[in-house]
Amino acid sequence: MPYRYRKNERLKKNTEFVSTMKGKRLSVDGLSLFYAPNDAGRFRVGISISKKLTASAVKRNRLKRRLRDCIGRALKDRALGYDLVFVARKGLSDSGFERILKTVETALRKSSLPVQKPEGAKR
Repeated sequence: MPYRYRKNERLKKNTEFVSTMKGKRLSVDGLSLFYAPNDAGRFRVGISISKKLTASAVKRNRLKRRLRDCIGRALKDRALGYDLVFVARKGLSDSGFERILKTVETALRKSSLPVQKPEGAKR
């Protein structure tokens, strides 16, 4: 079962998104990843999908759900102490689940974020 990140592991406020987007940026195949260190000691995730990408709310929400699930699967033991913002671009809107998962994993691998086991995790 994929990891479901909790509410305190989500970016919600505009100021949190803006400060994270001032950090480092990486673009991979229809997905941009912005990341910056935080003081929380855990990762926090935000997702942004523009109306320009797809005008249909149904398609935007579907893409957001798929991205959220893929991020949960890919972030198992990565990025502790970082804020992450995933921004969907044109190439990702009509993609299937497997391609989105592969894109997210590629972005995280290229980002050079530290890989750590969370406290209390099995060795």
